[in-house]
Amino acid sequence: MTGTQQPTSNPVYAKVAWRILPILFAVQLIGIVDRFNVGFAQLQMSKELGLSNAAYGFGAGLFFIGYFVFEIPSNMILARVGARAWFTRILVTWGAATLAMAFVKNETWFYVLRFLVGAAEAGFAPGTQLYFSRWFPNEYRGRVNGWFLMSIPLAGMLNGPISGNILGHLSGFAGLSGWQWLFLTEGVLTILLAPLLFAILPNEPRDAAWLGKDERLVVEEGVETSRRLAHTHAIGDMLRSPRTLLMAAVYFLLLLGNYGIAFWMPQIIKGSGISDPVAIGWFAAIPSLCAFVAMPMFSRLSDAGGRKWFLVGGGLTSVIGLAVTSLNSTNTTLAIIGLALTASGVLGCIPVFWAYAARVYFGPAAVVGFALINSVGNLAGFVAPTYIGIVADATGSPVNGVHAIAIGQVVATLLVAVLFDKAEPQPSLEPQRL
Repeated sequence: MTGTQQPTSNPVYAKVAWRILPILFAVQLIGIVDRFNVGFAQLQMSKELGLSNAAYGFGAGLFFIGYFVFEIPSNMILARVGARAWFTRILVTWGAATLAMAFVKNETWFYVLRFLVGAAEAGFAPGTQLYFSRWFPNEYRGRVNGWFLMSIPLAGMLNGPISGNILGHLSGFAGLSGWQWLFLTEGVLTILLAPLLFAILPNEPRDAAWLGKDERLVVEEGVETSRRLAHTHAIGDMLRSPRTLLMAAVYFLLLLGNYGIAFWMPQIIKGSGISDPVAIGWFAAIPSLCAFVAMPMFSRLSDAGGRKWFLVGGGLTSVIGLAVTSLNSTNTTLAIIGLALTASGVLGCIPVFWAYAARVYFGPAAVVGFALINSVGNLAGFVAPTYIGIVADATGSPVNGVHAIAIGQVVATLLVAVLFDKAEPQPSLEPQRL
């Protein structure tokens, strides 16, 4: 099918999206909950295990060291064995590691198991970007990423109320603490998703029995067009390109804002004057609700061009939010407004960033490039909570560590504005709403 016929492909891509996005969305949703549930568990766990703020921050961040170590090998294995089998393995192992978190007895095992949860989950996020590159051409990737990554703020919306209620109502049931029930419940849900994913997720368009011959041709030709337009195809070129270092640095600095507030939000809200864990959970859902609205708006608008400036706008929004939170930490309303701005800015940027990356890397370069950028960027998940934990022990409040996080957001925004190339105009078409 030629480029002039491209608009007729819209129903095909909508069909593909409805077939593959729901299960991947569900996996990402539970993965984000598993990643950040430790922030709520800390409200009880730290006292029972005798963890200091610094020890909690370090342990929470160790997830991302395991993630970093195994990210690239995981993506390379996925490219060989296929997404269906490898994503299933990821689900089973990270679910088991989450279950084990319920039986942590001391600081050492807290560190070990947080590392193992990260190692088990490594590869899913960049693996989904690699997987999407085999189904969708670039002009669809902003909104596809946007719909998929809306699982992140939705996880935040659910995590707060669910975690708060588990801590508040299941503590002491069957002789277990509330934080133990938190890990047990979410670990079981993760494992139960594995057979469902294995049953319904095809590896490639050619494996999709629900695609007709003409529909499969549309998908394959669209992907081939993106391959031809990509800047980098070879792993060596990707590793030597200054663009790779720049993108990894920008992603790291952007994610400082996300992880800086995600792991410490319950404590920040508690410090503003809210003590009930159920109430903290409901307040914590507000920033995620705002991000849930902002993310698809950023994503869809960025598909028309100008992705660079959407990244700049998101970064500036995050900076303003962090400033509002740090300057009004004892005012619950203003602190929540600041957290909402930060979440909306950072999470609004993420699908736009990956749509930009999809224009840059394809083929072998994408296999390693997506994993490299994601793993380096997610080291922010180690740096931010660890740093804020040290500051909290030294000053008595985690809010005092937010200032350095805000500086990171400023630097990221400047790097994007000055060094990212101008986004290439997108083709003149209006794809069907997915």
